[in-house]
Amino acid sequence: MNVFIASSPLQLFNCVEARNRFHQNQDNHLLFVYKKTIDLEQARPLLDDRWASKAFFKWTKFSRLLYGFTLRSYLKRFRTAESLYLGYPYNIRAHFANSLDARVWIVDDGNYSVWLFEQLDKQKSEIWRAPSLMDRLLRRRVSTEYLKRAGFFTAYPLLEKKSHEVICNDFRGIKATLQEVRQAEGVAFIGSPVIGALVSTESQFLAVMTQVSKHFCGQRIRYLAHRYENVDYLRRLLKGLNFEVIRCSTLVELQFALDGFKPRVAVSLFSSALVNLGLIYDIPMTAFRVPDDWIPPKRKDICRLIYKQLEQDGVSITPLVVKRA
Repeated sequence: MNVFIASSPLQLFNCVEARNRFHQNQDNHLLFVYKKTIDLEQARPLLDDRWASKAFFKWTKFSRLLYGFTLRSYLKRFRTAESLYLGYPYNIRAHFANSLDARVWIVDDGNYSVWLFEQLDKQKSEIWRAPSLMDRLLRRRVSTEYLKRAGFFTAYPLLEKKSHEVICNDFRGIKATLQEVRQAEGVAFIGSPVIGALVSTESQFLAVMTQVSKHFCGQRIRYLAHRYENVDYLRRLLKGLNFEVIRCSTLVELQFALDGFKPRVAVSLFSSALVNLGLIYDIPMTAFRVPDDWIPPKRKDICRLIYKQLEQDGVSITPLVVKRA
């Protein structure tokens, strides 16, 4: 018996890849934790009939307090679980990891995983969390000490983490199921919420996107918005540039397979999807690097780390030269 806990379409995508690669025809159970309806909507194509059971947990200000009690009977069903796959290491996931005698595996969760890997060898880091008095009263077993023994199923090169078992996720599962995916001529820009995370202001974001537009000399660019981006806002903001802003029905890594065509090139500012798309669809990948002094001060270290990781993973890095906003 194996248990998979995911809370985003990407985490679930990687859980499915692990399930299909290591646990074919086994007793596999899914718990999907979600905050927003769109999380669940974009996950639906991955909710196939190969799950022995599927459960859904809405993360609210009340449910986050009481899961130590409300999930008790559900958790007991999996006392004999051999493997536990998690896409995020805290709260409910830690509770399951500390309650089950199962081998824990961490699957990729985009750029967050890059930061997590960097923190593993640090004795003092915010990833190391001990239960508070409130946690104990509410029966929440949230210590993250289990991470020191966890394995990692990842698309990132982590061989230097010799203290952890690492298995490379090369997406062989989805690649084996792909039908003919035609090559399109367009450019796909992979969106992500960057204001406040990569640039500080709206005017900086607009200046950056203007330079991206100029880079492709007027070619049409399909802006594939992140599920948390406001499509109407982006369309107003980017009006006059050569972007067609659209919302995918699922995560972009799966959308190309469902559509039956892939772009000529995939670009972004710093989306981790570039790495996955390159591995799955064998297309060129480019990340446009914004000026360092535009990155919010508290985000500089993590953004530099992300760009470094993207480059290590074969993504071409193109610095943007922009007028100071």
